[in-house]
Amino acid sequence: MTFVKYMLMTFGDESAWDWSVWPKERVKDHFQNMAAFIDDLQKSDELVTGHGLTPPSTALTVELRDGRPVASDGPFAESKEVLAGFLIVETESHDRAVELAGRFAGLVEQRVELRPVDEDAGAEF
Repeated sequence: MTFVKYMLMTFGDESAWDWSVWPKERVKDHFQNMAAFIDDLQKSDELVTGHGLTPPSTALTVELRDGRPVASDGPFAESKEVLAGFLIVETESHDRAVELAGRFAGLVEQRVELRPVDEDAGAEF
């Protein structure tokens, strides 16, 4: 059986991830539900990795200028939506990946982008 890796990315308005404005019980429930989801993925051997990300105010944009890396503060894209976190899962089918992305979207109460991981990118070179 062939398994495919998928990246599940969660996006939303940065204010949606400000735990300080959530009631403490909601924050607790959110993290308990996420922990249960991650536990399910680990038990099914579908979790590869996943992490939440720090706020965009901690981001740097790096580009190459005259052969040297130059870093500037902030994300490159001007957008109210930010990438808040990601999971990499390895599933036996696209339908299963969609199912997991739906569960993740329900937990984070935001849209989730689902994208296959291209493990062969550049292999032809």
